[in-house]
Amino acid sequence: MFKELWNNFFSHLYETSTYCELLFCCALSKSRVYLGEQDAKHNVEVMGKYNYFFRSLEHGICYATVLSVTQMFEDGKNKQKRTLSYLLDEAKKYKINRDSEFEQLKIKHSRSLQLLKDARDTYFAHREKNYVLPTIPSSNSMYELINDVAILLNSIGRDFDDGGVSYWWKPEEPGWKKEIQRDFQLLLDNLYRGEAVRLAEVEVMYGRKLYNDGKHDPL
Repeated sequence: MFKELWNNFFSHLYETSTYCELLFCCALSKSRVYLGEQDAKHNVEVMGKYNYFFRSLEHGICYATVLSVTQMFEDGKNKQKRTLSYLLDEAKKYKINRDSEFEQLKIKHSRSLQLLKDARDTYFAHREKNYVLPTIPSSNSMYELINDVAILLNSIGRDFDDGGVSYWWKPEEPGWKKEIQRDFQLLLDNLYRGEAVRLAEVEVMYGRKLYNDGKHDPL
């Protein structure tokens, strides 16, 4: 059923948006422009103490973001892939045509889409010999891209005979969810508090430790 395909695509879009949100939490938590000198310096110091974890997290989330977004904009020749072009081809069977809107969306976000494609082709999916670290679109650009895809999908849903569920971001709360930014900052703050406890040599036993061959902390 086409409506099931449409719903599955929205699930993919929401998943993609969570990757983006977490990626930009990593980036913006270190931004002096976004947070100010003192708060950004504090976060950088905390993340630096857990460098291997946060570096791996940021790289992995960036990988997921790039591949998830670029997958949506592939040409759809492989019908097993979840692409917008395939979704729009299927929509035509139900007399729903959004080709013009899709072309306008791709033109509007052509720079962001090209940056993401370059990042996928030269670094994440097919690492070139003399690669350089990829450039990712800004937080605002990525939000606008995902929001415009949601608008396109909502316009398709409105043409269903029985109506489609409306997926949207509230216009009075533009940008990424504040709850995710809050939780990410709380995580950093709790790591800072925990580091103070560790430095005070307070023994904490909470089960098996990954870094201690699965053994319990000594009593």
